[in-house]
Amino acid sequence: DVAWNAVGVSCAVSSPEDVQDVARLAGVEPLVVVDCRSKNANRKKDAENLNWRIIPAENLVAAYGSKPESSLFFFADSFLDARAVLEALHVGVDGVVLRTEDPNEARALARYVSENAFGARVTNEKKIASVEERVSETSSSSDDQKGDRRLDIDRRIDFARAAVTRVEIVGLGDRVCVDCTSAFSPGEGLLVGSFARGLFLAHSECVSSFGYVNTRPFRVNAGPLCSYVLLPGGKTGYLSELKAGDEVLCVASDGSWSTKTVGRVKIEKRQMVLVEATLVDGECDLDDEEGDDDSDDGGDDGDDFLCVDTSDGTMRATTYSVLLQNAETVRLVSDAATGHSVSVSAMRVGDGVLVHRMAGGRHTGIEIAEEGWEER
Repeated sequence: DVAWNAVGVSCAVSSPEDVQDVARLAGVEPLVVVDCRSKNANRKKDAENLNWRIIPAENLVAAYGSKPESSLFFFADSFLDARAVLEALHVGVDGVVLRTEDPNEARALARYVSENAFGARVTNEKKIASVEERVSETSSSSDDQKGDRRLDIDRRIDFARAAVTRVEIVGLGDRVCVDCTSAFSPGEGLLVGSFARGLFLAHSECVSSFGYVNTRPFRVNAGPLCSYVLLPGGKTGYLSELKAGDEVLCVASDGSWSTKTVGRVKIEKRQMVLVEATLVDGECDLDDEEGDDDSDDGGDDGDDFLCVDTSDGTMRATTYSVLLQNAETVRLVSDAATGHSVSVSAMRVGDGVLVHRMAGGRHTGIEIAEEGWEER
């Protein structure tokens, strides 16, 4: 008798629910092979819903990116199918199983692999050991298998104080108020921003409005629909995606945090104000800046930075941005120690605001290592 040892699983994917199920195997199975060939591929009815491959690949590449103990492979029926998943999110799956009887398809894939340095996730410190070597690693505890991007309740969120460099009215927008089922305390709010590289601490409406309006300690006026908001687990979401029953991350100025449940999301057209803040955050690598000018890709981490001369030498200055409703009740936290906040209606160039910096790009809210991404 021959003893067979399973080294992974094959999963058919034909719906968003299937993609979510496969995503849950990240960190659990050493090898997952995804088959997006629909069981209904011969049906002409609802043809546009059949054989989705690119979006499932992108979503799963993002999900598996933080799980070095799992490899993600895709079945491909042609070279073009294989190339599509190998380039998903500019990172790609770990491998493909080419399902064809045409040797030309195999030759085309072999050329592509040799000419394009397939294995970007290996250079991303993702894949070092072979599948067989990783099989023995699956006995690690479930605690060890938790993603490194999950926020630890004992770990505080770090802030840096950036200087406001621009305050400008920018017209109307669909503003989102996030109303939670429990109250915020002074110094607490939500982390929001225009760019994934840095989020601002938008204060709740628990601060006195001097009798003009009642305080609403359950509410954060968080900005337009397109803004990012930090969620539990270290993920980001768009404000447009929030709904009753979702959880958001309540963050205090000292970096402590907790989760709150969304009770209601209120969207109305309001005048918006753009706030930009710049942070001098390290020595400047002039070679890197010159490389960014040539490629115009904003750098590997998407930062919009400049090299500036200071009394301490040539330093790296990075700009962060947030859009908010132009109203006296909308405030950004400016001091980590006291939780003091400044109304955006009274904000001036030179004021200080707290920024939480994050590295990497984002796909469906999950941090990814994608080269050449840009936000501005």
